[in-house]
Amino acid sequence: MKTLYLTVLCCWTLGVVNGQTDSLDYHIKKGEDAFSQLRFLPAYEHYRAAVAIDSLDPTALNGLANSSYELRKYDVARTAFFKIHTLQPNDTNAISKLMELNYNTRHWKEAIEMATKARKLGVGKDHDLIIAKSWYEQEHYGNALKAIEKAWVNDKTNAELPYMAGRSYIEMSNYRRAAGCYEQALALEPKNTRWMYEAGMSYAAIPDDARAVQWFEAAASNGYTRSNDFLENLANSYVGIKAFDKAIKLYDELKERKPGDIELLYSIGDAYYKAGAYQDAINNWDQILAHDKTQARAVYMIGVAYIKKGDDAKGKDLCEKAIKMDPSLAKYREKRSMFGL
Repeated sequence: MKTLYLTVLCCWTLGVVNGQTDSLDYHIKKGEDAFSQLRFLPAYEHYRAAVAIDSLDPTALNGLANSSYELRKYDVARTAFFKIHTLQPNDTNAISKLMELNYNTRHWKEAIEMATKARKLGVGKDHDLIIAKSWYEQEHYGNALKAIEKAWVNDKTNAELPYMAGRSYIEMSNYRRAAGCYEQALALEPKNTRWMYEAGMSYAAIPDDARAVQWFEAAASNGYTRSNDFLENLANSYVGIKAFDKAIKLYDELKERKPGDIELLYSIGDAYYKAGAYQDAINNWDQILAHDKTQARAVYMIGVAYIKKGDDAKGKDLCEKAIKMDPSLAKYREKRSMFGL
């Protein structure tokens, strides 16, 4: 009786094992057939079932990884390819796909690791570009620039490389180097209006307002959106090159869009002041006080404008009044040359 029981138990165990093996083989075969016909969803379902039976089967794992990749189930694909890479460290397909997937899912450190391996094994492409972008996203601009230089040696037609270098230099406040990179990027992609605007911003920060105006105007003529920021930055650069009429025209447009904007009223007054239209400057600074009588800087600048008009007594009284309101303004009394006095 005991012998019979053991025999039955062994047969049942073998049956279960064989059933699992048949089931694994069944799902793998079905998965392969579906994948070969580009029916990725049923392939994915069969491979997922196969991995559930044997999570270490390389054929099942590869099938799951590749079918989920085709379906853009990138998190599933990344996990599967990582398991393949753990089991088979030199699997070139897994390394190449992990380089891409880690980057696309914002796993920057892992993207750099896989791109480095892929480059060493000679699989995949754009290794240095992916490395550069991954360092940039981690705000490590030094390493990003090194990778950009390597990528540039192999491909001097990719406008994204000098553009990314420009962005890196901006983050490090090196606006002159950034502007040069934008020039290089725009030589390769001359219709990119966003880059034109950013180039203008870089030149404005140097400051080189003449070159900034050229790029701002190029962006506008090519269809860049005339946002409030765009108009204000262009107007500021017009002031920088003493094109006061153009600046004031833009400021007036902004004034309609943002009535009562105190900083804008300061800028308009400053443009009139620099153009020698002192009463217009006073009128705009007076509008600031209509909104906020505590704006001591506006009172001070009105006083300076009156002095420039030749009304010294009134101007000096206003400047002294402003200093009483805000004692920090006293330093300008000792540096009157900054207002052209």
